[in-house]
This record gives sequence, structure tokens and C-alpha cells, in this order.
Amino acid sequence: MLREFGGAQFSAFKSALVDVSVAKLGPIGAEMKRLVQDPAYIDSVLADGSDRARVIASKTINAVKDILGFIRH
Repeated sequence: MLREFGGAQFSAFKSALVDVSVAKLGPIGAEMKRLVQDPAYIDSVLADGSDRARVIASKTINAVKDILGFIRH
């Protein structure tokens, strides 16, 4: 950065920064727009994550219930 922009006007750095930002963030925005158009896919991803989290957490939840004396179903 210093070799390329050191001693130059801030506007040159700012322009380069904008170009890099657009190149890197543009695909993220496009993917977000695509996902918003497919709510069923978003729901399926959330349901899958919920199911996986439930499996991972169930061991801990059951241990806590045992420690506290709660009845497990």
C-alpha cells in the first residue's frame, strides 16, 4: 500500500479502495439478492441448522436436566 499510494493524493487511494470494495462485495450482494428470491431454500437451510444444533445440544441439555433433577421426556 505504501509503495503504491505513499505520497500520493488520498483521492487515488480512495478510488482504488472503491474498486476493490465493489469487486469483493458485489458478489455478496448478488448472492443475497438470489437468496431473498428463494425463501423455501432459506427455510430449508434454517431447518437443517436447527436439526443439527438440536442433536449437538441434546447431550448437554440432558446432562443439565439430570443435574437439576428435571424429568426428561
